[in-house]
This record gives sequence, structure tokens and C-alpha cells, in this order.
Amino acid sequence: MSFPAFKIKKQILSMLALLLALALTASLFGCGEQQPSAAPNDPALVDDSVYALTPEQVETPLDGAGASIALAAGPEGTDSGVGAAVWRGVQTFCENFNFTPQLFAAEEAGTQGAAAALRSAAESGAELVICYGSDMAAALYTIQDNYPTVSYLCLDDEPHSGDYTDYRTASNVHCVLFKEEQAGYLAGYAAIKEGNTSMAFLGGEPLPGVVRYATGFVQGAEAAAENLGVQAYIRIWYSNASSSSEELTEFIRGWYEEGFQLVMNAGGDLSQSCVDAARAAGRQVIGSGWDQTVLDDAVLTSAVQCYSTVVQNQLYDFWTAREWDQDSAGTTERVGAAEGAIELSLRQWRFTRFTGTEYQDLYNRLRTGEIKVERHSDTTSLPETQNITVDLKNG
Repeated sequence: MSFPAFKIKKQILSMLALLLALALTASLFGCGEQQPSAAPNDPALVDDSVYALTPEQVETPLDGAGASIALAAGPEGTDSGVGAAVWRGVQTFCENFNFTPQLFAAEEAGTQGAAAALRSAAESGAELVICYGSDMAAALYTIQDNYPTVSYLCLDDEPHSGDYTDYRTASNVHCVLFKEEQAGYLAGYAAIKEGNTSMAFLGGEPLPGVVRYATGFVQGAEAAAENLGVQAYIRIWYSNASSSSEELTEFIRGWYEEGFQLVMNAGGDLSQSCVDAARAAGRQVIGSGWDQTVLDDAVLTSAVQCYSTVVQNQLYDFWTAREWDQDSAGTTERVGAAEGAIELSLRQWRFTRFTGTEYQDLYNRLRTGEIKVERHSDTTSLPETQNITVDLKNG
């Protein structure tokens, strides 16, 4: 939820912000847990699902005077998932800084559908077009040259050829990638702290982002296991096979029957099958990318990429100059805890052993760089572990 800052007096807005921060703190840390000493605006407590950048928070005043900002989305739309988080960021920014949001959803999956949506967005009169995902990035590879007066913000990928053999980002494009390894680290640490010692990580095709989630998960689990003095087992499975959702659900359910306590998933088409399997087995699952705790109580948490937060801050940076500055034009930026761009889900706190205070401390050590997470982007290398036995398989 966001508040229209330009319609509410500053005193009322400040009170609402304080109440919201206190509500988030209370819901995260519970009545029986010692309250943390940090201020309510601690970066560890910033919930992407309610984050709003307002005029009161920025140094340079900004009034869009009704200028439009376009989002080119996939055929899945913006009702849930990544699309919903990105669109929420666009709408919130537009509402608070007097811009007009426009949505152009692809009519079909794949690069052709993405290209049609991008062309419609570029021809709408919008000065800035936002897109996300691999299909959009593949379409943008060519389209970025066709509309030189239009600027683009590309999330989660970079403009690339259809076969991924060539990457090229024009000066009117800025790309943002997330440090998935940090999000995975938070999830792995929390999973062990919660008492899980037999777990699996299920990814789709072993693309770099998926691998970074897996290896981050292992590193976080290793740190927590060392802290607790326990040994644990993690099976990593990248499934390249195409299976129906029913077949995949039964496959994952078999893992739970085998003795796995928890499964983390990283793959857009895997989420619901993992949730269905966990529910049927009376076990738990950890989601990734977007906040999947809304799907079912079986979702313990999600390693969230804070799309709404990142979009709002990127839009502000662009519109203060009305173009990408020299540090952003044609470049790719990787964001993580230091930028408030990753987190564990704060909307639903379902941990019973891993406390909010522990999470807050862990997050801030990651944010300041005290904790460093190795970046592994392919399956040829794995983090070294002493307390975690890692079993890497490919489906």
C-alpha cells in the first residue's frame, strides 16, 4: 500500500510512516521477543511490498507534470509475481511524483510477443520504458537501436542475442541485476537456524541467476551450521526436463517422503508445484525472486528481490536528469543488501526458531560488507563447505 504524498499534509504522512514502521516491527518480531535496539527505519525492516519513495525523502524536488512512464510486461501480466512487484513500483512512483503510468502486456510468450509490447510502449510517447526478464532482454537487443529518443530500464537481464552469444547495451539503456547469491544466503542461513538439516534446492535450467541462488543458499547454510555446530545435507537439482505441473508436484513430494524437511525453489514455473507438494506432505518450501508467502502457509519465507524498491529509486535517478547519467548509460548495475534490493519476506514471518533480531543482525552484517558471499554463476564450481554435504545433480 502506498500513500499519495502530494495530497496528504506532511505531519499526517510522518505519523502514518511511523505507524507503518511500528506495525512492521511488531509483526516481524512478535510480542514475546526482545525488541531490537535499532531504529524502525533500519534497512533490514524495509518491506518491499509497502515501500514508497516520497517527496519528503528526496533531496531534489521532482514533478513529472503528467509525463508517462511505460512498463512492458510479459503475457502473465501484473496480477502476481515479478510483474506485480515491478508494476507496484511504477504506480507508486508515478502517484507520488505526478507521472502517468502506462502498461503494455505481451499477447504471447516468447521474444516476438515481448518485441511487440516493447514497440507499443516505445511508440506510446513515454520517454522511459521499463522491462524485465530474458524474453524482453532478447527483444530489447534489437529494439534499443530503433527508438534512440526512448530510454529503457531493463531488470534481471541485459540485452542479448537470441542464442545468448552476444550482449550489447546501447547508451539509452540501463540494466539492473540482483545479487541472488545474497538473497540465497539469507534463506540458507535462516533454514538451518530454523532446525532443518536435510534440504533440497530445486532450480530449472542452470542459468547464472539460478546457480547464484543455489550457491548462496549453500553458503548461508554453511555459516549457520558452523554457528550451531551441526551437520546438514543439501541436494541441488537443476531440472532441464519439461514435465507437467502434476508430474513435478509428485516428483517433489517424493523428496519429502524420502526425508527432506524443506525445499527451496528458484524457477518461475516451479513455484506452485513446490507449494502443492509441500502442502500435501505437511512440509515447507522457500520461494525466491518474489514474495511467495502469499501462495500458501507452506511457504516458510521467500528470498525476495525488491523490484518495487529498486524501480522507484531507479526512476528517481533517471528523472532528476531526464536521462541516464554517464555512470548509468549503457551500463549494468548489480544491487543487493547494500542498496536494500534483497530481503527475506517481511509480509509473513513464519519462523519459530530463527528470530527477527537474528535476521536484523544478519542482514545488516551483509549490508555493511562484514559478510561476503562468493558469486558462483555456473555449475562447474561450488562453495567449499565443512558442515554441509552438497549433492549436485542434474535432471
